[in-house]
Amino acid sequence: MILNDNSKIFIETIKRLLRRGAIPHLRKIINKTHGADLSQVFHVLSLPNQHTLFNLIEDTERKGILFSELDEDTLQNFIQKLSIEEIVEVLEKMPTDDVADFIGRLPDEMSGALLKKMKKEGSEEVEDLLQFEDDSAGGIMVPDFIALREDITAQEAIESLQKEHLEVEMPFYVYVVDEYGKLAGVISLRQLVVVPPSTQLKNFMTTDVISVKTDVDQEEVAKIVARYNILAVPVVDGANRIVGIVTVDDVIDIFRQEATEDMLKMAGAGEEFVETKSIFKSTRIRLPWLFASCCGGIIAFLIINRFEHSLHKITYLAAFIPVIMGMGGNIGTQSSTIVVRGLATGRLAVRDIWQVVFKELSIGLILGIVYGIVIGSVAQVKYSTGAFAFSVGLAVICSMTVAALVGSLVPMVLARINIDPAVAAGHFVTTSIDIVSVFFYFSIATYLLGI
Repeated sequence: MILNDNSKIFIETIKRLLRRGAIPHLRKIINKTHGADLSQVFHVLSLPNQHTLFNLIEDTERKGILFSELDEDTLQNFIQKLSIEEIVEVLEKMPTDDVADFIGRLPDEMSGALLKKMKKEGSEEVEDLLQFEDDSAGGIMVPDFIALREDITAQEAIESLQKEHLEVEMPFYVYVVDEYGKLAGVISLRQLVVVPPSTQLKNFMTTDVISVKTDVDQEEVAKIVARYNILAVPVVDGANRIVGIVTVDDVIDIFRQEATEDMLKMAGAGEEFVETKSIFKSTRIRLPWLFASCCGGIIAFLIINRFEHSLHKITYLAAFIPVIMGMGGNIGTQSSTIVVRGLATGRLAVRDIWQVVFKELSIGLILGIVYGIVIGSVAQVKYSTGAFAFSVGLAVICSMTVAALVGSLVPMVLARINIDPAVAAGHFVTTSIDIVSVFFYFSIATYLLGI
């Protein structure tokens, strides 16, 4: 977690007041602090101090925000000391989608006990959300929305908002349904108040409604909201009846979550930040990825060993191994990162595979020529051997060109066969490029130098 100066000062202040037992001062500060800011403090406090802080929060809604912001491991440890009644009291004040997400992270026994204790209406809504996959539109949607019949007037719609829809969390839009309850249109609140009061909704609603089905992946939902610059997207069932909405605040969380997962996958470190994992769990997750690098290193060693006779004759061949492997690895990582993020954000499509690969291959070739000349010139100046300098330069060109090819092609191929391309952008690409770079270097040098 990266903290700014204000956050660091706030955390140190809370820790100092806890050490001094200054409860009145703590209570004043805590009850003026947003729940999201309190979650940052929780990460660095002991369990007893976490409960001390929690008990000082007077606003139940602020407790709910805190629940939503805590990572899974911190939350699991924290709520062990809370009674079912205390947890339910907080859940009753949270948005339904946040409650579903919260309960979905708990063991089955505890989640069942919480649902039994909750009010019937609230628990039924949560259970409806829990039937969908966590990362689907149905799993992240808010079941609180405004849907009105198309034959009522603007005046009647405004009166309905004032009387019947006061509890709606984010009333960005008014959704319009036909006599069968199917989604027919959408109206912004601005449109609703500027038209003549007697105008029926069907006469000024937008009929071209952008919606998603309940089983659509959350990442695709986020892309739709970003592409069309809307504040919420309605979620419909198989009969085109609106069952919920996904709001822009959830979309921001999705982008942050997906970007984090992609970066950690590319690094071979799992899908969650290291501070949310135990030492054993972090080790277990990272072990297989590092084993892939280990195998790649052994293969590279075997290739170098195969050309041992060349190294005996010209020992300075070894001097350029790091730079050739490094240049190939760097451009391969650049290409794979560009492709993975392009696929994740929707800027690249799998159908564009050959266009993308050709572009990256061309870039790799051009950069390879540039740096091949630079590094070959260094070899010429140092060892005054034209054939050796040419071998080094050609090896750099081959290494960087093939690296760009591999870095762009592998993620695209994996995406085409429905495998997360992020897993290919880290150890797999760099390890394979290291092997290829070493092989090209010694093969070219051996052939051109006649050794």
